[in-house]
Amino acid sequence: MSYQYWVIRYVPNLVRGEFTNIGIVCGRDGKDWAVEFDTRAVDNHGPLGRNLPQLQAWVRNFSGRVENFDSVQLEGDPLTTGWLERQRARQANSIQFSEPRSIVAASAAEAVSLLYPLLVERDVSRSPRGLTRASMRAGVRDLLKTSLGLVVGRDLFVQPYASVGRQRTRFDLFQQDHSAGQLAQVWTFNVVKVDSLEQDIQATNYFMTRLRHDGASLDLHPGKAPHLIPADTPMRVIYDPPVGGSGSAQREDIFGAALEAWDLNDVTTVSYDEFRAKYGPREQETVGSY
Repeated sequence: MSYQYWVIRYVPNLVRGEFTNIGIVCGRDGKDWAVEFDTRAVDNHGPLGRNLPQLQAWVRNFSGRVENFDSVQLEGDPLTTGWLERQRARQANSIQFSEPRSIVAASAAEAVSLLYPLLVERDVSRSPRGLTRASMRAGVRDLLKTSLGLVVGRDLFVQPYASVGRQRTRFDLFQQDHSAGQLAQVWTFNVVKVDSLEQDIQATNYFMTRLRHDGASLDLHPGKAPHLIPADTPMRVIYDPPVGGSGSAQREDIFGAALEAWDLNDVTTVSYDEFRAKYGPREQETVGSY
């Protein structure tokens, strides 16, 4: 299937015209959309530092719009190639879009996985399958929509914020049903920045421990009261296990520690391959809880 993609650029100095590729967005009208960002190359020091909070806020907002492209609660104009082209025409500031190009892929997420290491990512040492958290999240989301008939923004929510006291984090997915619902996180252990991976998992596991004691609130509907979930809310982690290569021993240690923490917090775990085998096209007649 043919998709269109745009490279997203950060231009800190419009006079000099120098830019850094920070993201890829890809999609097709009436089909799926995907996006991936890497802002690590943006200077964290000097006069550019004051622009970083605005850049990160823009990245979060844009990512949320793309990942919720088919949400029944999406505000404003729908996400289309026409809308992106209007954004490109307007973006004469520090964030700019390239002209659209075409790529043939099975899905938008697959296209982003192919393009991202070539056009954006600074270090391309990654899993042979090219999995990222964004591509895994999109894959899980699409399988749940297809196999269970869920609708984004109605009974399936992508990256909702969760709060326990003053602690706040984002889960990858929340499936709402007649009970408390189910939370899910996705993780790939085949990343370059293993120290960052370890810190992110530890922070999320701490939040899960708090949730198991106190319950939590989820921001599902903008402008409405938070959705409260009890301490025994089911949680699931869908993971891409570590494979061999540079740093594999450290990844195995992080993976083992994560499995231990998930077990202590009564979190169900399943590999991404197992999840796809269960909810993929051959198993679409099987409907139930994930």
